[in-house]
Amino acid sequence: MQQFKVTSESLNIRSAPIVDDANRIAVLPKGHIISKIKNSDEYKWWKVATIIEGKILEGFVAHKFLSQVTIFAIKTLLEIGEIPIFQADGESAFFYEAGMSINADGAPNAYHPADTGIDFLANAGYSDNWWALAVDKNGKAFIQGSTDPYPGYYISTTALLDSGFVTQDPRRYVDSTNIPYIVLPGNADFRRVTGVKLGDFAVVYNTNNEKLIFAIYADIGPKNQIGEGSIALSQALGNDPFVRSRVRRGIPKNIIYVVFPGSGNGQPRKTLEIEAETKRLFEIWGGVERIKSL
Repeated sequence: MQQFKVTSESLNIRSAPIVDDANRIAVLPKGHIISKIKNSDEYKWWKVATIIEGKILEGFVAHKFLSQVTIFAIKTLLEIGEIPIFQADGESAFFYEAGMSINADGAPNAYHPADTGIDFLANAGYSDNWWALAVDKNGKAFIQGSTDPYPGYYISTTALLDSGFVTQDPRRYVDSTNIPYIVLPGNADFRRVTGVKLGDFAVVYNTNNEKLIFAIYADIGPKNQIGEGSIALSQALGNDPFVRSRVRRGIPKNIIYVVFPGSGNGQPRKTLEIEAETKRLFEIWGGVERIKSL
């Protein structure tokens, strides 16, 4: 899709290619970015799509108030551990380039009391201060029972969870081995500036091999670190994170992340849902052609 920006002080987007008070869907501000879908039968109108607060909006606009974007004006929102977080003027999506460390949290076989899980127990915390394990009211970590996926293992948690399951049910959390997810910093300034929330969608692109994957924001990491993803995301990007059956190998650099604040519903999603929701957002944002130009 071609991207255009609004050149007038404001522009109405309508449900039909005609001026009528009843068909105005929204008012787009000057500089807002939209994508052209097709010409309308009415010559002065285009059918367009845009992203407002993470949601897709389609309608008709008078194209004389648009100009094509050939170079995006990019600003730096903030830096996380010397990694700049960028955003184009007129858009809510943000992006950054980093490596990818691997987060096993949420996998039912991530952590074991004897430290024989696929990840090292130290990454889950320590006794009386477990930050990646489900615990009871006294801080004692739950152990999976005979009907759980990995009896004898701890129950590993993610910040994004399904409240329909109880705390000690492994299904409550987002499984790192099955769901492509990203981790973002637990940083109040980052959340305030970007507007991102757990459950929002992202596109992750490995410039080393041109593999592109749709993902969900499912866990929170250290406040001054960025560039982390699940086991499933790492594998889909062409990286095997396992060395002798344990998570040890990340991706050093050249991973681009594009995140769409407001796009999710605050709930875990299945992989097919993540792909379906994010694919359309990505197309409207500019797709593969644009991400390769970053």
